[in-house]
Amino acid sequence: MTNQIAKSKVHDRGFYIEAVMKIATIAAPITEVISIAYGRSMFTIMFRVIGMHLAFLGDLVFLMAVWTMKDSWRAGVAKTDTGKRNLITAGIYKYSRNPAFLGFDLVYLGILLMFGNPVLCAVTVWAILMLHLQILQEEKFLEEVYGEDYRTYKDKTSRYAGLGKLTRPMENIGSDDANSTARHMSKAGIAFSKISLYLYFVLGVWSVLYFFTCLAYGGGPKLSWVWIWILIAVFSFARVGMIKARLQGREKIKIPAALKWIYRVVFALCLGIFIVTEVRIIGAMTAKPQENLDYIIVLGAGLRGTEPSNPFKARIEKAAEYLNENEGTQAVASGGQGRHEDISEAEAAKRRLSEVYGIDESRIILEDQSADTEQNLKFSLEIIGDADASVGIVTNGFHELRAMSIAREVGYKNVYSVPARTLFPVGIHYCVREFFGMMEFYVKYKL
Repeated sequence: MTNQIAKSKVHDRGFYIEAVMKIATIAAPITEVISIAYGRSMFTIMFRVIGMHLAFLGDLVFLMAVWTMKDSWRAGVAKTDTGKRNLITAGIYKYSRNPAFLGFDLVYLGILLMFGNPVLCAVTVWAILMLHLQILQEEKFLEEVYGEDYRTYKDKTSRYAGLGKLTRPMENIGSDDANSTARHMSKAGIAFSKISLYLYFVLGVWSVLYFFTCLAYGGGPKLSWVWIWILIAVFSFARVGMIKARLQGREKIKIPAALKWIYRVVFALCLGIFIVTEVRIIGAMTAKPQENLDYIIVLGAGLRGTEPSNPFKARIEKAAEYLNENEGTQAVASGGQGRHEDISEAEAAKRRLSEVYGIDESRIILEDQSADTEQNLKFSLEIIGDADASVGIVTNGFHELRAMSIAREVGYKNVYSVPARTLFPVGIHYCVREFFGMMEFYVKYKL
């Protein structure tokens, strides 16, 4: 259908836009295939994972567009009695006038993030620009063909995605009640509600995708607290449904104004605490280690048999780096033997430090009785025997704030951060999970 607008016309602006768009739609996938075969990307793993999410969503949106169109044809509503095609405004077309083009854009952006290079970036921008110009041409064409019907549809449905103009009330307000919330919302109230709806929707979709990402990258269902992303998705989609019902004036349950304000205050307070805590967590990830410490403590982080988990490997790697740069420092490898572990975490750290990184075993002290961070630090301090000794805590960056906070509470007087890498994309999960760890710390030590 690409060349239908300019067909049988002179070589005007529409003709050239379509001609260039055809070249772009051929050049884009060719460049993408070459980039995939090349296999390298100028972006980090986190961007590549986001690209995977966007590409998956693009495929889904495109298939939904095709399915809706075919479903309309099967239902016999695709054409009028005169043979002219009807506008398809159901399904995904209620939320996007151009879902197929939106799908292409998402796939283009996703592949760019997954396999980015300068040539692919230029071709992707060019292809998306040409698709947009094609959309503008088609909108003019459709207005000429369908007149007021298309203008009405255009007014209430967004070009790419959404519920029409931000300040415009939604259609199908279901109540004639003079007190209908939807009828009496101000433009600012409508805009705020729509923006909230979009944010909740994006958060819900991303939470579902990120849940599966955590399963893939984080060791499967054994990853602690991974279910929280499904909980966030359920909450987000519930809020989408509630806000949409309010905008359409079809709320089945009227929530008292006092209860709404209590919810808003509590939500804002919790969100504020979360943001402040996350800023502190992220800030601790970038701490610069103090040089020439007396000791560093390497906190355990789980084994698979005798093999350290990926976060634990990052901690051991950072400890080796610090020990090589500071030859007078000793290391305390801390961590007992848990279920499904063949040796203690302390022993695993010692083996890896000596065998992989060449650290002299005489510089490594074992603390192999602890079962959690608090015990790691308490038992290690008993071994060190001097609360005034300068000590560095080696743990993944996301965990540094809590580890340092606990260390001060259990008696360390001269303690410093030695943050190891936080592994992404699962690092986002760890940072969010750490918020609840900090809340537990405040309850246990500060209340």
